[in-house]
Amino acid sequence: MIGYSEVIYTMAGMLVFSLILLSANRMMHRNTQLQVEGELEKEVIAVAQNIIEESRSVAFDEMTVDGIPPVKTPDHFTAASIFGTKRSDEGTQGEDDTDRTTFDDFDDYDGWGDTITVEDIDYKLSVKVRYADATTYDSTSYKTNFKKIYVKVENKYLTNTSDEPIDYEFTYIRNYYAD
Repeated sequence: MIGYSEVIYTMAGMLVFSLILLSANRMMHRNTQLQVEGELEKEVIAVAQNIIEESRSVAFDEMTVDGIPPVKTPDHFTAASIFGTKRSDEGTQGEDDTDRTTFDDFDDYDGWGDTITVEDIDYKLSVKVRYADATTYDSTSYKTNFKKIYVKVENKYLTNTSDEPIDYEFTYIRNYYAD
């Protein structure tokens, strides 16, 4: 009987050791997953910040592209209904709605979207621009001296607990007088 009890103790020890190894493996896997998610989220922020900084470098409105301020602000600014790249029926040459290098004012980014690849990871971007209320900074359809850009970034690897993609949305409010 003595030989059997040693075998049982050995098997119990192996079982406890196996449970400890499984728990440690689970913990290392979760830590690695959190580290990867953190790196992806840093990339999401960098991609969105790049679009926001780029949009800040262009004129506030089509009426201010040539550097001459409009006679009446905000009355002479572009109507919110025609934000985005200019159409040829407006009498302007227009910008290519897929080529950001042709954008010459802040609201040209409205409706723009693309997939940007960084280190073999795809980030889907979509942008909208709206006028912002001067008091609440909420989106509004009437003209103000404030415009708000919304940059939404999606990545198939960043999901919630239900494996649904998380949409990251970043905003920036631009003031005509702060340029």
